[in-house]
Amino acid sequence: MKRWYDKHKKLAALLEGLKGMRKYKRDKISTEIIDLIKTHDDTLIDNFVMEFPLEIYQRRWYDKDPYLWLIFNGLSKADKVLLKKVTACLKNHMA
Repeated sequence: MKRWYDKHKKLAALLEGLKGMRKYKRDKISTEIIDLIKTHDDTLIDNFVMEFPLEIYQRRWYDKDPYLWLIFNGLSKADKVLLKKVTACLKNHMA
């Protein structure tokens, strides 16, 4: 099964780059991305949060962090404009 972000090659690579990052840096980036999502569409997460899969066994690496879980699931419902903004934000932090 493909992940939603696999069709966005640059974004997929950047999101996967968060996995090996130190927690304090990843937390800083996560906060910025959540703010970016809220600024772009302040209802995106609220409108879809009940549809986000809650993984009890936390199989995916980002399931262990509630902010990353919100980011990955929230961005799965995002439009192309927001995905481009998040890609640029991640590129900036990982440069």
